[in-house]
Amino acid sequence: MPSRPSPKNIKVFISYRNIPLSKQEGNFLATALKQDYGYEVFIDTQALKNKGGVKWAETIYENIHNSDVLIVLLEQETHLSEWVQREVDVARGAHVSILPIAIIGEAELGKVLREVQEKLAITEMQFLPFNSGAPAFEPLIESIESLAKRTRDTQKSWQEHLRDRRYARRAEPTEQPPLQYEVAPGRFISLLTGDMTELQGIDVLVNSENNYMQMARIYENTALSSALRREGSHIKNGRIYEDTVQMQLDYQIMHSPYFGSRPIEMEQVVATQAGHAKSKLVKNGGRYIFHVATVYVHPRDGTIKPIQTDASIRQAVNNCLDLFMELHESKGVISPEGAGWRAQEEANAAHYDQRPLRSIVFPLFGAGQGGRSTLEVAPPMLRTFREFLKRHAPTPGFPLEQIHLCVYGQADVDDVAMVMKRVLG
Repeated sequence: MPSRPSPKNIKVFISYRNIPLSKQEGNFLATALKQDYGYEVFIDTQALKNKGGVKWAETIYENIHNSDVLIVLLEQETHLSEWVQREVDVARGAHVSILPIAIIGEAELGKVLREVQEKLAITEMQFLPFNSGAPAFEPLIESIESLAKRTRDTQKSWQEHLRDRRYARRAEPTEQPPLQYEVAPGRFISLLTGDMTELQGIDVLVNSENNYMQMARIYENTALSSALRREGSHIKNGRIYEDTVQMQLDYQIMHSPYFGSRPIEMEQVVATQAGHAKSKLVKNGGRYIFHVATVYVHPRDGTIKPIQTDASIRQAVNNCLDLFMELHESKGVISPEGAGWRAQEEANAAHYDQRPLRSIVFPLFGAGQGGRSTLEVAPPMLRTFREFLKRHAPTPGFPLEQIHLCVYGQADVDDVAMVMKRVLG
């Protein structure tokens, strides 16, 4: 076997269906790529072997996020594996290039290839044949290195886009809303500025997320998603002990009867707690995060499209507000049966009436990751806030008192203030 150690620190994740053939080919390939080509390779049969207590799902998802290429091994029934489907979806949401490899003969695979590709949404991707009995490494290595470069270029471009949007000029945080409108007796819509993770005493924080529900990496510091993920984690002495928000988000997707798989429908909302009990968000008084799909990631080529129409924005806002009401009715119990943290939610429910949910804060949908104009997205959001409060305010026991719109960039503050005056004033 030719040896050509790679100086590029390429990280490869191998996804396979849990059958003997795929395990055998996956282990052979992982060993060869590590020992003979110098790649860092993750395959669960080796990385998680004999590691009791490892949080399998979280470890797997985090390694996909940190990879340059995800190799998916194709055989006749690969598409029947929910784990393979999830891993491919996670890679797509994280902008990690996908390399399909056929580990059975093309004639045998050809009978069901279209079904496999369609189920995994990889019909546009060229697959390579591979057999450990007569391995052909040269085309495989060329593909891995080409795709690794594509991943890095795509992620770099995406991070620069987010950084330009998020760090153009941060608005100064305000302890009191610079603008506030009473749209029904005791019901207010207000403007807040600065970093949402710095806000104090707001019950529900809304996160504008992609439809794969893959939050930005904790250390990117480039988006609201990464900030909420980081500040909801348990961090001690600079070390992350638990990636709480993404962990709960993954669990909700996998176990909720409403979702079950990625991607979710645009405009839909997934709720998690605000983070670990020792996290910054919880210490600030945050109780829940609503993750709403407002950025569409194309399943084939990874292109990104923000939420498009006023109707879609209004639906996304209404879904968040309806979920707020459902959460109030359930006295704060939001997690599926079996979740390790549900017992604490049920215990807190006994005292819920002493501290009911009263406030929620939204970012500008589509104006961060999506890059849409503030002047486009603010009006439909504000109108939906107003209509919801007016419609429900007469209802006995209606809990929602404050809807906040948080604007990060200083350049957007004046625009939003102008729109608020026009729509609410």
